[in-house]
Amino acid sequence: MIKNKEAEILLLGLPNSGKSTLINALTKNKTSIIGSKPNTTRDKISKIVSYENDKNILISDLPGFLETPDEFNINYQNNIDKFIKDADKIFFVIDVHTKDFSGLDSIFNIINKKSLSNDVVTVFNKCENFDKNSLDKRLYKYVYNEYFFVSGYHKQGLEQIHSYLSNIALRSQKEDNHTTSLTIIGRPNAGKSTLFNALLNKERSTVSDVPGTTRDKIEENLEANDRKYLITDTAGIPRKKQKDQIDRYSSEISIKSLENTDIALIVVDSLVGLSFEDKRILNSSIENFVTPLLILNKWDLLDTEQKEDINNSIKRDLKQYRWVNVIRVSALNLKNINQIAKNIDLIEEQLNYRISTSELNSYFRELWVKSPPHPFRGKRAKLKFVTQYSTKPPEFGFSLSSRIPKNYSSFIENIIREKFNMRDIAFRIKINA
Repeated sequence: MIKNKEAEILLLGLPNSGKSTLINALTKNKTSIIGSKPNTTRDKISKIVSYENDKNILISDLPGFLETPDEFNINYQNNIDKFIKDADKIFFVIDVHTKDFSGLDSIFNIINKKSLSNDVVTVFNKCENFDKNSLDKRLYKYVYNEYFFVSGYHKQGLEQIHSYLSNIALRSQKEDNHTTSLTIIGRPNAGKSTLFNALLNKERSTVSDVPGTTRDKIEENLEANDRKYLITDTAGIPRKKQKDQIDRYSSEISIKSLENTDIALIVVDSLVGLSFEDKRILNSSIENFVTPLLILNKWDLLDTEQKEDINNSIKRDLKQYRWVNVIRVSALNLKNINQIAKNIDLIEEQLNYRISTSELNSYFRELWVKSPPHPFRGKRAKLKFVTQYSTKPPEFGFSLSSRIPKNYSSFIENIIREKFNMRDIAFRIKINA
């Protein structure tokens, strides 16, 4: 499951098993192209289904699984492991009349290899006028804990699936209200553990002038501005040539922790300035759609000229990411520490902000008319639909008729920042064309 995303249901099955017909029936929309020719669908296609009390779920249709894919489908099937990993539940869609047991075994083996049996629901499709008691005994092998008999084409048996999806969406909604996680990360001796102790207002991490003192992840609960957070102190990330085996392992854990956090507190030694390693951490954070908060520690040790120099340097280095907030503190003397809590509070609100689908479509349709993108390879993209399908971090999906130039994607990002109050956070824009 992708962090904090709407719960995703992935439809997996053989070609012509009726997956596209089923997703169209469930979404009450022509989301997938339908054809009698096997493998009409050649890309992952997703659609959000909404239930009462603002419960949403994402249903995704994959191309039919081929044991020997052709040149058009091999790229999509090479990504099947990633698609499966990101999904919360897998609907194994089976044509109840199929005799292709070799193909079903291939999918069955993938599910077992990934130990996903608890996350799989069997959906027998094309079951109009079908007696469940006459199910081919060879198909029992593919029945998991949950199973349904439906007809996507005739819209039979969908009530039970909708009930199941509604419960999944409700559970996901409750899980999404998780405690926001903060990760303190940076180079050795930048003052990460001192900052950790300052925020907690207690001596939790061992502090030393010796670089590399912290080698394990240390987690604590933090309460600030009437909000609760989970805060983690990590090992320092030294230059590659300085790493011994233990440091290398600790450093990898630190970088890996960015995949499971909401806000990265990147601590920089002001006496050193923004180093190559600091920039690498910043880029890793943004690439993982984790909002960075750049903290210049030991600021009290600089004179006026040094402060001016580092401010100019930071301005140049953050030219690409001007939206990143920078705080200047002294963790040891507790100077300006309260600004960190204020910024975290501001970021928290933006990470949880949701824009209605109607507002997004109304605004961007008007924008598309006033300031359309330049043609890409001779085609000017038309906007079909736009939606925000998750929070923490916010993720936006733009469905277009064709691709758009890269600078227009940046234009869209800037518009979302300024128009919809997401000025200080990392978020994701996915272009479907």
